Amino acid sequence: MPSTTSRGFSLPELMITLAILIIFATVAIPAMAEFIDRQRATAYVRQFSQHLAFARVAATSSNLPVQLCPAIEGKCEAQWQTAPVQLSLLYPDTNERTLLREIPAIDPRHKLIYNREAITFRRDGSLNGFENGTFYYCPQQSYQWHYRLTVNQAGRNRLTEIAAPCPA
Repeated sequence: MPSTTSRGFSLPELMITLAILIIFATVAIPAMAEFIDRQRATAYVRQFSQHLAFARVAATSSNLPVQLCPAIEGKCEAQWQTAPVQLSLLYPDTNERTLLREIPAIDPRHKLIYNREAITFRRDGSLNGFENGTFYYCPQQSYQWHYRLTVNQAGRNRLTEIAAPCPA
């Protein structure tokens, strides 16, 4: 009598494999969402830091002030988390401005906090009086991390990732 061998998987084997995959997916998806949010936040704050450095260099090389602010219809507003951030070359004699760069607004679930409506780099690359301060990039409240971007009076910035919930 010839032996019959099956070529495939039985229903219980398929069910067990499917159950294991579902368990892995339910564990991995929330972790993947936080990973993606962290990568987006990292990319944004690094880009923001580079734009601050660019603004400082543009001010010294053009010998004109450069302003960085969230702008709505060309006017600076203190809405760092909802408006695109614009880098503009200022012409003090005519009160005109030339847009150099624009950074899109952040993810609506996140927050970008700064206590002033604009930063202006003087011709020597330093900031106008008392414009130094700290930006906080805060993800969703459930995450235990945030970014701090400190800008000193000389116009230099320092980016730090903090492994704690956002203070603001």
